[in-house]
Amino acid sequence: MDIIKLREMLEEELSKPELVGIDESFYVDFDSLIKALHLGAESSRERGENLEEAIYLEQLKIAEELMREIIRLRLHKLVDAVFSGSFSPGELVEEERKLFLVLKAFVERKEFGKGVQPQKQVEEEEKEANLGLEVVSRKGSQGARIRTAYIVSADLPSILDENLREHGPVTAGDLVVLPESIGEVLVKRGVAKRVTIL
Repeated sequence: MDIIKLREMLEEELSKPELVGIDESFYVDFDSLIKALHLGAESSRERGENLEEAIYLEQLKIAEELMREIIRLRLHKLVDAVFSGSFSPGELVEEERKLFLVLKAFVERKEFGKGVQPQKQVEEEEKEANLGLEVVSRKGSQGARIRTAYIVSADLPSILDENLREHGPVTAGDLVVLPESIGEVLVKRGVAKRVTIL
């Protein structure tokens, strides 16, 4: 994964009305690219290589802009696919498949998961969704109540959880309580840090 690959991907998405096939590891590879560029910039800064740091930061900016545009296009196509009803979610990578099923359930006015997912997965997601807007809590080893929240490092729009409940918008620097499913995705994307509150 590199900037050239992202450019090619964007050009292909722009040139076709349907979703372009991507590798299952596409989003993971992008996260690795962003991490590598961050590390390169930090390393250059520590060595006093200002020009090299600036190059890494510019590459980082370009990569993020390209990815935002790719995601925007793919989201539009996903919504179109939901309404056309002529698309199989099996053709999508995992992250997009979950989103497709949420959108499909919403359009068909079904309770999320029922009718579009195996029962075992429905039960697991219902258990997780029961956390809702509440702080994820559990008993610590000392019997203390432990709460999990997230510090967000970027402005984020409203996000829908599995039960189509809205969370946000969120401003960079906010300490927020989110369902673990959303929080963990934000942590993986590098835009949030998990905080445990005793």
